[in-house]
Amino acid sequence: MATRTARRYGAAHWIGAVVVISAAAALITWNFAHERAANMGVAKAWSITGPPCPSLTAAAFEQKRYKAGKTFDYDGVTLGRLAGNANCQDVKDKGGTGLAVIQECQFTGPAALTVTSDKGQWFYIPGVGKPATIAIRKGVPSCVLGGKFTIYD
Repeated sequence: MATRTARRYGAAHWIGAVVVISAAAALITWNFAHERAANMGVAKAWSITGPPCPSLTAAAFEQKRYKAGKTFDYDGVTLGRLAGNANCQDVKDKGGTGLAVIQECQFTGPAALTVTSDKGQWFYIPGVGKPATIAIRKGVPSCVLGGKFTIYD
C-alpha cells in the first residue's frame, strides 16, 4: 500500500508568495527610479565648471601668511576658508547615476581655501570675492573657480 505524503504548500501559498515578491520588486524599482531622478537633479545643480583654482604648497601658503581660519568638518574632511560662506552637498557621481558619492562644497568668496583629509593637505587661492567649488573624490579634492551658491539663496 502506497503512503501518501501530506502536501506542505498549496496553490494559495504559492500565489501569495508570488504576489508578495512582485509587490516588493515593484516597490524597490519605483524607489530606485525616484531616487535616481532626484540624484540626477542634484548632480545637475551642482555641476560647476571653470578654470582650476590656483594652488600652493604648504610652505608657499605659510610664507605668504595666508590663513583659512574659518574651518569646519564635512564627512571627515576639514575645509578652511579665509572669508565668505560655504554650502556643501553629497552628490552621486556619473551625473547622479553612479553609486559613489562626491563631497562638494561651494564658497561665495573664500580668498584662501585649505582641505585636509586622510589623503593629505591642499591649499588653494581663488582670490578675494571669487566663488570657488571644491569636489572631493575618495579624499582627494579638486577646485574650480565658479559656483552657484550665494548667501541670498
